[in-house]
Amino acid sequence: MSYFSALKVRYPDNKFIFYPVFIVLLAGILIWIFVGLSNAIFITVVLSLLIILVTIFHTYREIIQEIRFQDQRTQAMFNIYELVNPRLPLPYLSGWAAFPELINAIIEEVKNSKPNHIVEMGSGSSTIITSYILEELGKGKITSYDHDQMYGEITKNKLRDHGLENFAEVVSAPLTTIIVDDSNFNWYDVDVSKLKDSIDLIVVDGPPEKTQKHARYPALPIFYEHLSKKAVVILDDAGRQEEQEIIQMWMKKYPEFRHEFIHTEKGISILRRD
Repeated sequence: MSYFSALKVRYPDNKFIFYPVFIVLLAGILIWIFVGLSNAIFITVVLSLLIILVTIFHTYREIIQEIRFQDQRTQAMFNIYELVNPRLPLPYLSGWAAFPELINAIIEEVKNSKPNHIVEMGSGSSTIITSYILEELGKGKITSYDHDQMYGEITKNKLRDHGLENFAEVVSAPLTTIIVDDSNFNWYDVDVSKLKDSIDLIVVDGPPEKTQKHARYPALPIFYEHLSKKAVVILDDAGRQEEQEIIQMWMKKYPEFRHEFIHTEKGISILRRD
């Protein structure tokens, strides 16, 4: 992403940026004609004004966007606690944990489609909260793969503390080299032949971006043959450039999916199989 494309200046801001610059430019020309002014000083003043105004409006737009994201997160938190009745305090939904917006999207999908089998890449708070929804529905199971054994054990312990072992399974799956579409990927060591039930929902929240380029691409190709006819894929961090490229690659390879993007701080993509 280039510097200029990253600027959050919007069309309505232009009149507050370019009108003053135009006025200064015009005044500078008049001063240069009648009084005399160094070209270097004139150009420096105009460019400095332009940079200052663009910076001000970029900062303003960033602040407005952050406020909207915080409002969105607050609403998602209210929704979660309205729809989930935990027996113990829920884990913190910040840092490396799934953000409230993602969990809210998962809850909505689970309640609407009532999946029998959910597969999740990366365990944690989303595993626990999803298990509560499955318990409420009285059916379904989530299989969560985690490459970090210690973190996976923490999730297992929390599931046991919350009394949700019957609705969730955390599988230790260290990252290993696999070949997908003739390319090497460092991805979860998953034996798909052991899957007994078709998959109705996949939540892709791993592996970490730093693993390699397009690190999360293998999720759909690996599980594709085990998807149910109305399977749904939820990809977190979909606002990032690499995740957007992954979506394009998936859509090209599997055109039967339709794509919905939810604009949150990190971005969420949902693929539904028609």
